[in-house]
Amino acid sequence: MPTALGYPGFRCILEFLDPMKRIHIASRNHSLQIIDKTIPIRIEKLEIQRYFLNLDKYSTEISFDIRVSNGQNAKFRRVLPEQLKQGDAITNLLNSYLGARSKIYVNLLSIYGMYSPLLPANFILRINELGCCFSYINRFLANIDPSSFPLKKLRTGIDEPDHLNHPILTSAEEVIFVAGVNGIQKLIDQNNRNRRVTFENYRFNHAHPVVLIRNWMKNGKEIGTTFKFHDNKNYDGLLHKLLHELKEFENK
Repeated sequence: MPTALGYPGFRCILEFLDPMKRIHIASRNHSLQIIDKTIPIRIEKLEIQRYFLNLDKYSTEISFDIRVSNGQNAKFRRVLPEQLKQGDAITNLLNSYLGARSKIYVNLLSIYGMYSPLLPANFILRINELGCCFSYINRFLANIDPSSFPLKKLRTGIDEPDHLNHPILTSAEEVIFVAGVNGIQKLIDQNNRNRRVTFENYRFNHAHPVVLIRNWMKNGKEIGTTFKFHDNKNYDGLLHKLLHELKEFENK
């Protein structure tokens, strides 16, 4: 007869088990549920929207019913109780999956379309990367373990120039602006400390890169610092501007 698995070995298996399989197994055993909550759970990607939840390869969409997909073309559907609102359904689902756990490690947390508080108070995440709209970051900031900062990567859209001064943004190793950015001059003026910055949708004035380079020449910049600009259609015009304004580097 095989020897029963001891707690240390059992703990190791649970911690690194596929999170949805782990939740599925633990939900069927009351004693296991108690142990399960004390063991850290590791999630590669957790995406939360108003009516949508994605946990690694498993997604749940709530409209007039509840639709679940496991990422392998298997889809399930359940009727949404009449008295249950869509937003409350997502909150309840999150609480069922991850509430009251001692430690939740998430590599990438994405929160978009958050029009009302969704995250339970006992829902604390330790993350590496964050994707969100900066205008409502304070709604869920208390749910992020302070040890997560500085973030390795922040992907965000901003609505107000003052957001550029937020400690979470200024301390991140890499920042990707996806929308709403018209403040590169402010980034230059405050001598931004992010090592890697990307503007995905930003139509900038050709003078801005010149000002940026001049600023770095004057104040110095850590080796390896990069600013990337996408969605600029006139690359020839930009290069011509740089060559004209930075003649001192010609033939060097």
